[in-house]
Formats: sequence, structure tokens, C-alpha cells
Amino acid sequence: MENNLKGKTAIITGANSGIGYELAKKLISNGCKVILACRDKKKGLLVENELGNNTKLMELDLSNYESINIFTNKLVSKKIKINYLINNAGIMFHPNTILKNGMNITFFVNYIGYYYLSLKLIDLLEESRNSKIISVSSISSYGINELNWKFFNPVDLDNSLSSRKELYAYTNLFRLMFSIELSNKLKKKKYNTISLACHPGVVKSSLGRHVFISRLIYKLPILPSTNVGVGPIYESIVNNELIGGEFIGFNTKNQWKGEPKIVAPNPLCNDDNLRNLLWVKTSQLTGINL
Repeated sequence: MENNLKGKTAIITGANSGIGYELAKKLISNGCKVILACRDKKKGLLVENELGNNTKLMELDLSNYESINIFTNKLVSKKIKINYLINNAGIMFHPNTILKNGMNITFFVNYIGYYYLSLKLIDLLEESRNSKIISVSSISSYGINELNWKFFNPVDLDNSLSSRKELYAYTNLFRLMFSIELSNKLKKKKYNTISLACHPGVVKSSLGRHVFISRLIYKLPILPSTNVGVGPIYESIVNNELIGGEFIGFNTKNQWKGEPKIVAPNPLCNDDNLRNLLWVKTSQLTGINL
């Protein structure tokens, strides 16, 4: 394991708060340069000023194809070296909203945006040796026992909390399945870049801000700090023995906290046909493929 990240550059989405912010601090302390990919420019600038010269703020709205295109085109045109893409930002229990592109905001931000962003940057990542695409999922992905495709690009879900919770779990499962399928495709095509996933457990954060009870729960003093949640992500970055396709969680039964460890994903992730079908549906929806 190599903790000296001098000369490396990481993109962290959602780096202006929570786990993304703590991860940025940890990477910088170990010599890594960090691109803060943030939707909120004002908050992003505060973090950039706080963390210093090894950071660069770039605006990125994961609910908008145009914003993703502008973001990736800037990186590609400037030939910025990227070693790690950390797909971290997400929304939870957001009111069911349909975007101008016709897609549900939670589905787009938590899944489609990352599929699109990752594939738009794959060639740039490939130019750096041993680069990684790291998708941050959630233990909520374990809550899905049987895949219901109505949660793929849902446009007519009711706004009940139960529907919003289920959609959140589905988007995290989709992101995890995507990470594993991307890993397989990269290996088959002889890419050097690897894809893997992780989850941060359950930590204090602002993720549940859209529901009152969740705002209270995610501030409980019994919850681990965001520093604990950074552990599996950091392990995914610095562990050079990982070959792609792994899911990093904790060495505890409930997966809330602990020491980083490779864990088994939801069994649905092991179904080759389901993963391939998800990939086909997603590539058709977005118009981009590997």
C-alpha cells in the first residue's frame, strides 16, 4: 500500500462537504492534488481557499448533461493528468422531480451522471498509469432483493417517503452494478484503468437533509464521524493490490463502521445477465458506450 500520493491527481465529486471534503483533506495531506468537482461554486471556493494550492475548483452539476460535457471537455482539452475519479456526490430522499432531460433527479444524479462522467473521462484516465474509477455506493444497496425495472428512469413515482427511499437504494445498487460491469469491460478491452466500488457505512452527514427525520438521524452523536466513512474510499485509492471489481466496506457485521475490507456486494450484482441488461439500457438511454 502506497500512502505517498505525490504527483497524483484525483477528481472528487461533492468535495465541498461531508465525506468528499474529508477525503480531499486526507488526499492533500498525503501529497495528492485534488480537483474539487462541485455544483455549489460558493461553497467550493471556500474549500479551495481553505485547503490551499493543491486544490482546483471546477463546477460540475451532475443533474445536467451540458455541465458534465463542459467539465470533461475542459479536462480533455487541457490534457490534465487524472489518476483517480472518485464518484462520491449523491442525493438522498430528494422529492421526486423530473429534470428538463425527462429523467428523475435522483436517478440521474446518483447513477446516470456517473455512468456518463466515467465514460467521458475514460480515455483521459487511461493516459495515466494504474488509474482508478472509484464509485461510492451505500449499504442501502443490500436492501433490494429482486430487481424491479420500474426504478430504472422512473418518471411517474409518487412522492411518498417509501418510494424515495426505495429509489435511493436502487440508484446505489445500479451504481455498484455499473462499477462491476465496467471493471469487466475494461479488462476485456485491455485497459489499464480499473473500476471498483466502496461504501462509507453510516456516518454523520447532510445527506438526509430533504426529510426532517433523516436530518435528525444523520446528526445523532452515536453515528461515526465522516472520517470513518473516508476509510474504504481511501483504501480503494492507495491499495495497489486491488485488480478491479472489488467492493470495499468494513470488517464488521453491520457494515456501519470498522476497518476497510473487501466485502460481498448484493447478490444481484453477481448476475452477469442483469448487469449486462443494466449496461445496455443505460447506454441506450445516454447514447454513450465503452
